[in-house]
Amino acid sequence: MVRGTCEAYQGAGNLRRKFLNSFALRADPRLPAPVLRVPPFCPVSNDRLRRDMETAKLPNLSTAPANSYAGVALLGWMEKSQAIRFLIEDCWFESALTEAAAESLWREWRDRAAALPEREAPAPEPVPLTAEENAHAARFLQFVGALGLSGVEVVKIDPMLLVAGQYHIAIDVAAAHAEGCAEHSAWMERTLPTSSSNPQLSMNFMRRNMDTEVLIDLPHGEFIFGVHPHGGFGPKELLGHVMVARAGKRFLLGKGYHRLYARISNTGAALPERLSLVALESSVLTPPAGTGNSGSQGDGLDIFGARPALFADFFTEGLAIPVYLRKKHYQLQIQARWVALDEPL
Repeated sequence: MVRGTCEAYQGAGNLRRKFLNSFALRADPRLPAPVLRVPPFCPVSNDRLRRDMETAKLPNLSTAPANSYAGVALLGWMEKSQAIRFLIEDCWFESALTEAAAESLWREWRDRAAALPEREAPAPEPVPLTAEENAHAARFLQFVGALGLSGVEVVKIDPMLLVAGQYHIAIDVAAAHAEGCAEHSAWMERTLPTSSSNPQLSMNFMRRNMDTEVLIDLPHGEFIFGVHPHGGFGPKELLGHVMVARAGKRFLLGKGYHRLYARISNTGAALPERLSLVALESSVLTPPAGTGNSGSQGDGLDIFGARPALFADFFTEGLAIPVYLRKKHYQLQIQARWVALDEPL
């Protein structure tokens, strides 16, 4: 087996210090470094990985840029335009990347992903729930049922075997999910909440004659502007949970990437500790029309392809590139324009 390194982070403080140490680069002697064994997906040496990082011109750990998050990205599974935009607009480098440099960096990691052996990536086998987990699952299903969600099932699985459709993770955001989750019961509530939160939102109302604009600052990006159950429009927080969808014979992680990254890192990726409760939707995703039964396109790196990204790849040296992600803040911008329309003849 190829060995990828992953610190056994116990708490958010250590999780935030993961960054390049996860890949045995510029190791911090203060941190323990037990080994996470992963499937032999990519036999890339540490020397090769160090050269990749030098080419990427990543900032030194001691001079982390302001307003940034430590992160990891599965650059090879992004499409070219997506990767170039991600590297230029969402990442921080010592010197700004040109479009040509971003494409060159993407091509290096794309070729590596495309050279992987084919993967069946079958859905992980569900593990029986304990009495405590069954009780929590019942409370979660009752909660989401009251919100109008139906056809949801709670299963306990190994998250490392899930197919990934989101290709970057902010480690600092994951660290926030680890805070206050020392017990298994807290992790269950983190992945499958049984109540909703009501965060305070800052709103700014502006009027220009008959036109109006409302700016709503959000604590995170999982909000929409929608209709409330009892009438009226306003910001609505989406349910923060771990959701999995069927994609053919595979399980695709739809939501909860940072929660599961925190869970795995917090447990040192050990089994059975990393097993997690997730919400499994009843719907089944199917390949796009015109792609055949497999749905594979290009190099077969999409979710239906022969080499889909797995959640384990975020922890596999040579497949996940460490990056500094630019911090974002989120805002709902609602505009209403007054218009006089002619009546139809």
